[in-house]
Amino acid sequence: MAPSPKARAASPPPAGAAKPAPVKTTSAAPGWGEVAIALSVLVVLGLTRLYTGEELGLVKDYVFRSSVKGYDYLGSKGTGSNGSESSTGGTVWKKITPSEQLVYHACFDGFQCARLDVPMDWNATDEGGQRVAVAFAKLPARVPVTDPRYGGLILLNPGGPGGSGIKHVLNHGKTIQMIADSDQDPSSTAYDTSTATPLYFDVASFDPRGVNNTTPHFSCFPTGLSRQLWQMQSLSEGILGSSDDAFASVWARTNALTEGCTHRVLEGNTTEDQLAYHMNTTPVVADMVALIEAHGQWRDTEALGARTIFHTKHNALTERTRWRKGEEKLLYWGFSYGTVLGATFAAMQPQRIHRAVIDGVADAVDYYHSGWMANLDDTDLMLDAFSSNCFAAGTPDRCALYDPAGPDAIKADFLRIAHSLKGHPLGVPAHGAFAPDLITYTDVNWAIRSALYSPLRDFDTLAVLLADVRARNGSAFAAHKQEKQALDLPSSECVDAPPYAQECQVPGGVLDETTTAILCTDGDGTFGMSEAEFRSYWRYLQEQSGLIGDSCDTRLPSFLDDDDDDDRYQQKPSEAHIRMACVGWGIQPKWRYGGPFGGDTAHPMLIVGTSRDPVTPIRNAHKMATRFPSAAVLELDADGHCTIAAPSVATAKAIRAYFQTGALPLPGTVLEDDERPFVGRTKGVFGDGRDEELFWALRGSAVRF
Repeated sequence: MAPSPKARAASPPPAGAAKPAPVKTTSAAPGWGEVAIALSVLVVLGLTRLYTGEELGLVKDYVFRSSVKGYDYLGSKGTGSNGSESSTGGTVWKKITPSEQLVYHACFDGFQCARLDVPMDWNATDEGGQRVAVAFAKLPARVPVTDPRYGGLILLNPGGPGGSGIKHVLNHGKTIQMIADSDQDPSSTAYDTSTATPLYFDVASFDPRGVNNTTPHFSCFPTGLSRQLWQMQSLSEGILGSSDDAFASVWARTNALTEGCTHRVLEGNTTEDQLAYHMNTTPVVADMVALIEAHGQWRDTEALGARTIFHTKHNALTERTRWRKGEEKLLYWGFSYGTVLGATFAAMQPQRIHRAVIDGVADAVDYYHSGWMANLDDTDLMLDAFSSNCFAAGTPDRCALYDPAGPDAIKADFLRIAHSLKGHPLGVPAHGAFAPDLITYTDVNWAIRSALYSPLRDFDTLAVLLADVRARNGSAFAAHKQEKQALDLPSSECVDAPPYAQECQVPGGVLDETTTAILCTDGDGTFGMSEAEFRSYWRYLQEQSGLIGDSCDTRLPSFLDDDDDDDRYQQKPSEAHIRMACVGWGIQPKWRYGGPFGGDTAHPMLIVGTSRDPVTPIRNAHKMATRFPSAAVLELDADGHCTIAAPSVATAKAIRAYFQTGALPLPGTVLEDDERPFVGRTKGVFGDGRDEELFWALRGSAVRF
């Protein structure tokens, strides 16, 4: 029997490695007697020595934090890290009333959650129009907003489109906070005043319109179960290129879905139907403006409490914390599609850019023209990296496809195995707890595509699975498929509800139709494309990438994605799927920004990417930098989608410098990763304990991304 793909587990942090301390929140304020004691301590301390203005501010902030009312706590015991109602029993988000201000509730063990009420149609003239409740989660900064070291709120977007920002910040927020924050201990008042003031940030994200916990939900299926059954049928029929009949099946199936969804929206008049006209990127930019403005208002209110307690007119404190209504700035880090969102925000609101990192860069112009022609240029370079690292491993125990004949032999074996199942699926008898199964070309293709996104996490498993296919065994592959299978049976509320009711839509996964609704209303070019025109486009993709040019949709369906802590199948729409899905999508957005996508921003953007990215080649980063002339490009010599896929302390420090001071890397800067698949760590243990701790945090995010 082939070894289990889980046999070689990720190495744990070394003994004694520091772990982030849990963020504690209180549910009740201390009495004013405690405040009086604290103030008395302040007076005594003031008599014993003279404090600098900054130190006095820190002591005042301590007293302030001891006096303000705590947040209402929403229990989240047993919640999954995607932050969805399906994993929490609906207790968190349903208990939060949407508001036009950010009203925070403690949630998810150290996070704060809110639901921001915004217009569905930002251009509507009537005040009674339909509304959207944007789910928002924040990891609080390690200092209060009144502290001179408070740096602001960094807003994240994980990509997709259709990826859950809530899931992303819960999984990766602490790592991103460690990257952006100063590495000095915030509890110390003796920071180095000869350099810039160290900064500490809130890190937050949100579920965009129609996604996960933001309501209303959007669906083209009457229940979550009906969607999963549809996806099961799609997998069994196979992707493009899997058989002679596959194209006809995929074409008919995709058009049936999109045309049916279009008809339902055009004929319907429910809030959910109307949402389809307002899910594209442009109104999401407006939602982001609303979020940062609401944060500015919240910051002002928080600081007002401190100013009231001390009857202070401290100009520096007031200037730092006041709400700059209509002028609040954006701090941002967007991944993959999040780079399109970031570039769109920068084009529409250039005066608001304070810091913006776009990571794993899509060509925004190509994206909005529905081209999808510039994504697979570097995909097959990753096979060379796989083969080279596998050979460097030096033994089959470290890489199951190791061949002493060298990287070329490993590459040839990889391709031979990958194509061996075309027309020749591998039947696997029942074994142990696993049912009989059939391993197909489609199965191998989605395994390869997923591994290309996150090589450090998945290359080892991919080698085991391919070796299993080579041996014509298949038991390890079948176990890998089946261990994640889980169907969402209708809830009792859904059983009693009509079709398409909100009670029947299960948040948590990435929905095909949500992605399609965003992509197709963003683009301007594929509706009505003929079958012959699409076949020509498909051939172009095959020429770009022999590895995944056949893919029509290799995202693992939601019934195979029950791992709350794993983003691997969160959102990986293929180029062919995107174009084909939009052929039958006949819904036009109410508001669509048409460009230009470029120009000068209030502060230069930082554009980053890896040297070998399967779907956003590094050339896209350089192309976008020409459209935003002040921007700088930072390249990480690594494999995978976005820099988060490969741990690199040097890259993290460069991004930290950008958030801390606005500093940009020199032109042509290329940095190295610290660990590679099969090979392991490339630089050994860092001598600086803070760098070693940062490495393990980066590694943890890399194996979850």
